[in-house]
Order: sequence, then structure tokens, then C-alpha cells
Amino acid sequence: MANRPLKILQICSASEAIYGAVQSLMTLARAQREAGHTVEFVTFKGKKFGAQVREEGFTTHEVSVRTKIDPLAILYMRGLIKRGNFDLVHTHLSTSSVNGCLAARAAGIPSVATVHGMSGRMSFAAATHLIAVSAEIKRHLVKQGSKDEQVSVVYNGFDFNASEIDRTSKPYPFPVLGTVARVTPLKGIEDAIRAVAKVSSEFPDVKYLVVGDGGGLEACKMLADDLGVFDRIIFVGYQKEIEKFLPQMDLFVFPSLKEGMGIALVEAMAFGLATVATNVGGIPEVVSPDCGILVPPSSPDALALEIGNLLRDDVRREAMGHAAQNRAQTVFSVESMEQGTNAVYRSLLTK
Repeated sequence: MANRPLKILQICSASEAIYGAVQSLMTLARAQREAGHTVEFVTFKGKKFGAQVREEGFTTHEVSVRTKIDPLAILYMRGLIKRGNFDLVHTHLSTSSVNGCLAARAAGIPSVATVHGMSGRMSFAAATHLIAVSAEIKRHLVKQGSKDEQVSVVYNGFDFNASEIDRTSKPYPFPVLGTVARVTPLKGIEDAIRAVAKVSSEFPDVKYLVVGDGGGLEACKMLADDLGVFDRIIFVGYQKEIEKFLPQMDLFVFPSLKEGMGIALVEAMAFGLATVATNVGGIPEVVSPDCGILVPPSSPDALALEIGNLLRDDVRREAMGHAAQNRAQTVFSVESMEQGTNAVYRSLLTK
């Protein structure tokens, strides 16, 4: 059991593979396949995610899930699990975890649910074991009543092959700040726009690159216009290939108000970027003091102060970028994520 390849059923209710949690799942699934395991997926009917998974060569089963707990979907997945002789089920996101873990219980095999954010534990109550993507998420789950020994911490990993870049040549003669995130109020983009307005008097050529889309985009554009910095903010929308945008940045800004871990931070660090981020959730576990600066949430003044400090100090900023890249490659590698997840699987299968 310790070394034999496993047959794993990944279950995810995502609409499409756009943001952090689902991208991390796909990174894990590829790594598991490369390690010799058989990985199949259950996706939800009517979602683009199923087609995206099939495009990557994974066997994909689509299920119709009509409610938070759908008995017919559970029965379907139970039959699939038994017919497929899977070793275990691994779920992601709340609706897939409720139904998928109940199906695994009915089929008599263990289940693992990865908790990617500061979620309520009841959505994952049927899981045999939980994986938290940060120690802060684990504390959040234990505070709600999960047993300490039932929750393991495995950080999301990032594929660093695409991040072997040369940052010695600066692409622009002016400073470029950047954020990669879903544009929603909880991501704090408006605080960053206010900070840009504050630093622009000292850095009149500064640009702020916002990579992402979401329901808060129009409010951000209106704020930028109101503050007179619309020409400094570059909204490029959602981009699949963010590696084309990260090298354009001098400093990464991550002003989130709530964050389980923040895989975008790891991606930026992998590209050798120092960070100014908020001290919330799992962010302090990602951004150590030698890699960036943490500020209180909802504080444009603090953001502006530290952004200005790092833009003035090229030597310090570059040293932080080197430390960030090293930390990303050692602590948040794909190999670390796959090995940590595999250790959880093996512990359940040997009980």
C-alpha cells in the first residue's frame, strides 16, 4: 500500500478553472498523474469546468446536482465509485464536498475534502479527513469543532517551470505595481487604488496593473476616476496566462480583507516579486518578513507608506524578491503539495 499507485476520484463543483482553488486542484491532479496514479474527475453538468478537465486528458464524469444535498447525485456517485474501484475520493468546494463525501461513505471508502478558504465546517462534515491549505484555516476549522487530528495542513503548490525568468532587465522606465485577484470587495482592490492615489504625488509615472475580473470591477473604475488616477490604473481583466503580466511588475500588492492562503501570492513570489500585503488569514504564512511587508487590512495609508518605502529602495526590494522566489520554490512547490496530499491518503488507507 505504501508505494502502489492509487485510483483517485477528484470531485469539484467549479464553474470553470479560473481562480486559485480550482487552479491548485488542476496542478495537484497533473502532479498525481505524473506520479503514476490514476485520476478521474466528477464535474457538475452545465459547467465549463468539465470540458476544461477533458481537454487535459482526464476521464470525466458529469453529474446533475440540483440542491446542496442531492440524493440522486449521491446515488450516482456511489455507483460510480463502486464500479470504478476507486481507493478514495477527494473533494473541493462546499457543494461537491457535501455530496461527494456522503457518496464515498455510502460506497465504503475514505474521503478527503480540501478546504481552500475560511469556510463553515458543516459543508465538510461527512469527510473522513480534511486538508486545510493554511494553518490559519485549520485553526478556523478546529475552532468550529473539527478535531485537530482530523485536519492536515498542505499548502497549495505552484508549477515553477514557467517562472524561470530574468528580472535583471526592467521592462518599463516607470514603476509598475500589480495585483492578480478576483475583483470583489473582499480583495481590497479599492484600498490599493486609494494607495496609488496617495503615492502618485511622489511617483507621478506610477502604474497599477489589475489582472482579474469580478463583480467589483465597475466600482473600482469609478473610484479611480473619482480620485483622478484612472489613467494610472490598467484593468486588463481575467487572463489565463498571468506569466505574461507578472514580469511587468516591480512590486506585487495584495490588499485582501479575507484570505485562506492566496495562491496568487505564491505565483508572484515565484517570479521574484517583493510584496506589500495585508496581515489577514493565511497571508502571513506565505509572505515571511524577508519576502515582503504586511500591513493592517482596510488601510490605504499603510499600503501607500510601505509601497513608497519599497519603490524608493531598489536594493531592499530586489533582495526581498530573491528571498520570495527561493521561498516559493522550496515551501510552495508542486512536489511538496503532491507529497503532502499523498501522505494524507496513505494514512487513511492504512487504518
